[in-house]
Amino acid sequence: MDTSEKVKIFDSFENLTQEIIKDRETHDMLAQRYAIRFIMLNNFNEFKQLAKFMSNIGVDSLDLENLLEEGEDDTWITKDMLKDAVKSCHVSTFITPFSEIVRFYNDDDFRGFFNEIMLLEDIHNPQKRIYVPLIGLQNRFTDFLNHFARLKESAPIWRYDAEIQSVEVYFTKYKNFVLPNEEEQCQLDSLREWLKFWKVQAPQERIVCTSMPIAAKYKYSKPDNIFNFTKIANAYEFMTQFLDLSFPFEYHEEDRRYWELLLEKIDKKKVSTFSFESFIKAYFNKVKFGASDILSEWNNSNSQDFERWLLKNFVQNTKFGCLNPYISLCVDSVTNLSDSNQLVTFIATRMLYETESSKRDLYVKERRSIIRDNHLLFEKNISESEQKWISDRTIELFQKHGDLNEVIDLCTGVFDFEKVLLIGWYANHPESAKLKSTINELYPDFAWYITNRQPSNFKESQAWSLTYFEEYKQAKLQDKYLPEIEKFIKTRNNSQSNFYKWFFAFRNSHSVLSELLNSDSTKPDKVFWIDGLGVEFLSYILNFIENENSDLKVTRSEITSSYLPTSTNHNRYEGELVKKYGALDELGHDSKGYRYLYTLKDELKIIKEIVTDILAYCKNKKCTVAIVSDHGLSCLSRKVISKKYDGKFEHEGRYITTTESAECDSDYIVHKNEEENQFYKVALTHSSLSKVPTHQVHGGCTPEEVLVPFIVLSNMNVSSINYQIKLSDDDIMLSNPLITLTVIPEPKQVELTYKGKVYLMNRVGTQWNTKLEDITEGDQTIQVKPEDSESKEFKIKVIGVGSSSSINDMMDDF
Repeated sequence: MDTSEKVKIFDSFENLTQEIIKDRETHDMLAQRYAIRFIMLNNFNEFKQLAKFMSNIGVDSLDLENLLEEGEDDTWITKDMLKDAVKSCHVSTFITPFSEIVRFYNDDDFRGFFNEIMLLEDIHNPQKRIYVPLIGLQNRFTDFLNHFARLKESAPIWRYDAEIQSVEVYFTKYKNFVLPNEEEQCQLDSLREWLKFWKVQAPQERIVCTSMPIAAKYKYSKPDNIFNFTKIANAYEFMTQFLDLSFPFEYHEEDRRYWELLLEKIDKKKVSTFSFESFIKAYFNKVKFGASDILSEWNNSNSQDFERWLLKNFVQNTKFGCLNPYISLCVDSVTNLSDSNQLVTFIATRMLYETESSKRDLYVKERRSIIRDNHLLFEKNISESEQKWISDRTIELFQKHGDLNEVIDLCTGVFDFEKVLLIGWYANHPESAKLKSTINELYPDFAWYITNRQPSNFKESQAWSLTYFEEYKQAKLQDKYLPEIEKFIKTRNNSQSNFYKWFFAFRNSHSVLSELLNSDSTKPDKVFWIDGLGVEFLSYILNFIENENSDLKVTRSEITSSYLPTSTNHNRYEGELVKKYGALDELGHDSKGYRYLYTLKDELKIIKEIVTDILAYCKNKKCTVAIVSDHGLSCLSRKVISKKYDGKFEHEGRYITTTESAECDSDYIVHKNEEENQFYKVALTHSSLSKVPTHQVHGGCTPEEVLVPFIVLSNMNVSSINYQIKLSDDDIMLSNPLITLTVIPEPKQVELTYKGKVYLMNRVGTQWNTKLEDITEGDQTIQVKPEDSESKEFKIKVIGVGSSSSINDMMDDF
């Protein structure tokens, strides 16, 4: 007997139910011997109708979900558990939903189970029937019957072919999400829910099953005439196909792990309002996302490669990338998301790989802004070797194209090598307006250094010193012994008497400090001694303090002198009020020697740190402090031929210990140090007395060694008036060099200084004016000082009658 003969097929549901009733009443011995009745269906609507019919005729129901223990909703029902449940039925029973378990048995369990229950007998209950509905298992069950040896003697097998009902079932491990289209699809999270579903809700177009045992066993289910089983391959498929989420970038298999993590992080209750961009902002707790936010999160110690993957896709696939093309380019270059430093490195270096100047022009502003806004991050993470690489490439670019503006744009002002480049470019191109503007913006310390501010306590007879230090700075920047320096030395330091004339015109720094200490009204609370600080840096310090916006004001600034020889040993400051800073002097004596451009950069950095520390000392308390120095330093002795004198020389030949009988010379003076009654030959010129120095030196008689700044800062009883000064016109005529300006609020008097000469300005109504003397055509500098205030520097342009500038100006009037 073959299967086709054994299976009885019905063409209507009514015919099937009539057969069921007839079978209950039959006295056929074979029908009474075996209790199992298999009913093959291909439609869950008919299944539910059949369940209702069974209930109406008094057939009990065995709900398979009740085989699961309480709290064990997602455990598996084995073939033995199911077999025992079937055998335990003592009355006619309808088992639901039977097929939704056995369809996931492997072939051995499937055949073994049916072999054991096909010929199930209960001789004591000949009218008992165990109804086993098989929905969608027609192909697999028929295959079993074809190989069942005792098919002929088995109980009746029925089949009703209703309209085929196709059901898409997707297996996934992703749980607890609220599906957005519940009318079309549903999610079954456990085996218990799976079993209950077919009796209550089925059918629906799509079913998402997250039951772990079913997901593990669905591979054993074979294609049938109802179910189409698909395993959701990855989190991306689940999010896009079932949660209806969209992403502005594609799936790549190598990113599988990141998509899994992304699904974990999504708020399961808010998938209907999800957008990738809003998710990123919420995940990183940002209202807005700027370039600095990208960098800070990328380098956050808590960030892993997943967070960087999110950031990378945010940058590359949202409008952020369009608004920030350079960081987008750098993010695209990142190859290792586990390396937090790659992005920072690319931002610093990627620009130098661009061969087209038009692309560099597109990126320069953004790159500079990013690096400056996150300077601490770049200072910490860009190694010395990487900085050297950037420096070398920048220099190569300049050598190749000769375009100063192009390489200026590459500077950010954050890295030390950039500061060296800016100093060097200025030394060779001081006329470049763009370079000056860039230095003012990116390296204000150097901009403040190259200015030449007049101190508040200043005599007209000392005006030459400002000119000298302006020339000295130029000589230092060019690392050359310039003619102006040589001329000064030959004029003012050609003899002991000429030297003493200007030397004693300045008050000694120790004497000035002593006067302050001896008066209760002027005594400073602290004296800060900066070893090696020359007048060269006076303008820088005054500018720095002024721009720090602290409550400290410079109440006194003065150029003072040191004792000879100008060594630390002869100019020490003693006392409990004194705090010494030695880093600047140590740099001068560094074993590496003087390094052109680099030493100046380091000097400015050291002084900045020192002055910042001084200002911090005065913060949150009322005090008055003095800044003093023992000597300055000169870099020019390296650039001239030394003299060869015998004796015990000190400080690379800047002075030699001698006796009272020694005579003066054009190369040195013989000076008695009164503190120790010792005579010294002290170098008058930049030529040392023994050898050519390799360091910056001190001890001699040049202005940069002898003259030191004296500064008093205070926040006690200091006028809080901030004067606003405005020139009526920046351009004045050579024929009528009248300077007119307004000062708000109105001071008692105003002084103007030009080329060392001080003019007391006249008040005319609300304005102040004065006429300059010995003025020359071109760009000039003046200082304006309201009474009890620091002076402010202004640039003016003196125009000659026949100059092109004046002609252009007159034409503008028409």
